[in-house]
Amino acid sequence: MSARWILLFPAVLLCDLSLQAMPPSCRPLNSFEQGSDLRQSQMVPGYNATARVDVRGSWDVYTTASYIFWQPREENLAPGIYNGRDTTAYLAIDGKVINMNYHFKSGYKVGLGILTGYDNWDAYVEYTWLSGHQRVSATAPENGRIIPFQGHVDAVQYSVFLSTKSKWKCELNIVDVQLARSYYVGTKLVFRPFFGGRAAWINQKYSTHYILEILETPFSVRNSSHSWGLGPEVGFSANWLLGYGFRAIGSAEADILFTRYNLHSVETFATNPMLLDVDLYQRHAFFLRPHSNLEFGFGWETYFDNHNYHFDILGSYCFQIFWDQNMFSSGDLYIHGVTGQLRLDF
Repeated sequence: MSARWILLFPAVLLCDLSLQAMPPSCRPLNSFEQGSDLRQSQMVPGYNATARVDVRGSWDVYTTASYIFWQPREENLAPGIYNGRDTTAYLAIDGKVINMNYHFKSGYKVGLGILTGYDNWDAYVEYTWLSGHQRVSATAPENGRIIPFQGHVDAVQYSVFLSTKSKWKCELNIVDVQLARSYYVGTKLVFRPFFGGRAAWINQKYSTHYILEILETPFSVRNSSHSWGLGPEVGFSANWLLGYGFRAIGSAEADILFTRYNLHSVETFATNPMLLDVDLYQRHAFFLRPHSNLEFGFGWETYFDNHNYHFDILGSYCFQIFWDQNMFSSGDLYIHGVTGQLRLDF
């Protein structure tokens, strides 16, 4: 070995050791910002280059906080029909259905993720909470009546109802656990497939009260449903990078949950509100319940503090369906609304 190489070898070795000992905040940056758009020359053919956020800190953790403004809607919650018929007419029913008045409700999401060293996958857990009441009330038209949808048929079919009011409460508690990997498909397109599991607790209460024409006697029907579900979920999201940190977002998710229900129905006598006509329990009823979600929106992101942190903000609109959640009178639960999310990587 020549004298030149003998002198050069210790210098190379010391340089390598100094780079390894360098703290995270002083390590050299990549040639591009991960998660942002890049040039074709920066991609390696045959491998989907990772597009996850990569800050220079050593934690590799991110947190999310979301405000949700969603409207839950459920099938077959109408309390009855306005029937304005004259008894001399040929039509038995001449009116319109009394629909529930659905309103948007506020809720929240919180999440925590960690970026792993296993092929640049990340693990993420998120909790979602939403709760609220929906109401409707109605009075029979002049010379008419209300035909009820709720209650035992034998108790109400010969009764004349003057008014009705209904109240529905739905509470959602959902925990999602996901494994995902973000990668470039083009210079301005990022895919993020994910899979994992979901646990859901959905509690509902639905009550309807009627006033009969006979002595204006009250008649009420009350139902409650408490359920929990557990099962796998799978999904896919895409980011179209528009430049200057802006992007368009689209995602789809589906899951199927093994669900247990506890149900209770109470109904008074149509002519005597002090007595119960129905007091029915159904416990430990098991079913498979699918759910799906589509979401679209826009986001903006940026690195700051010399790439030690990353900040992201997005707004989206979702469309969800929970199949067969109405165990009172059969029907699906639908949710749509706005989500605003903040994310911080550190």
